[in-house]
Amino acid sequence: MTIDRSPFRYVRWIAEDIFVWPFRMMLVVCVIIDVLVWRFANGSQTIRGPGRVPVDMPHGLQMIVWGTGLTVVTLMTIGGIVGTDLERGYYRAWFSKPMSPMWFYLQRFIAGGIAVLLLPLVLGAGLALALHGNMGLSADLMTQVALGYLLVGGATLLASIFTSRGWLLVFLLAFMQNTLAGFDQLNTLPAWLLSVHAVLPPFQLVRASLAAPHGSELSHVLGYGLGMVAVSLALLRFRPLGNGVTT
Repeated sequence: MTIDRSPFRYVRWIAEDIFVWPFRMMLVVCVIIDVLVWRFANGSQTIRGPGRVPVDMPHGLQMIVWGTGLTVVTLMTIGGIVGTDLERGYYRAWFSKPMSPMWFYLQRFIAGGIAVLLLPLVLGAGLALALHGNMGLSADLMTQVALGYLLVGGATLLASIFTSRGWLLVFLLAFMQNTLAGFDQLNTLPAWLLSVHAVLPPFQLVRASLAAPHGSELSHVLGYGLGMVAVSLALLRFRPLGNGVTT
């Protein structure tokens, strides 16, 4: 009997798992939004975006959906990615035959990113049909979705190595960072809190309603996101699985 020792032997299972949950559920949500938009469309093709600037309706709806749901969608896709396997003992089955946990979870992370990036396309296709217009997509929006997944997903991947509820920690940190960003603009925060805000992951920079970061801000987001993924992979490579995981 031939034993498959390829590091990609779980790719099919990973893709099927992503489709069953959470992609299928989020796909249904996108279809429901499209149907509701089609049902209640009144012919107006513009809505008010941030700062009360008129934007075309499909683009405005895309910004509303991903401005409020990108973090949640990412957490649904990646939340507990490692911690749940450790807590429930699934890792004993995955790695009962020679298989690098680092490669396994990297493939799972990439598959989740592909799923998240497909969702605006699905939503946009429905909006184009419902409103007889465009998909509402832009380079800034897709860049923010990708960067948001990298940053939030990278933080969740890292946290999940230590606890199956790492997604909750990341959600709270993202909420805090977005809240502090508003106060930061008003210069009303004490210096120590501004310092905390500065050293935590810059979740406030990857909101779909904002223009994509560039220059130093882009470097900050990429550095933090890629850095957390790299640290996660290093821990998965050298740290024994199940060592210190909590519920």
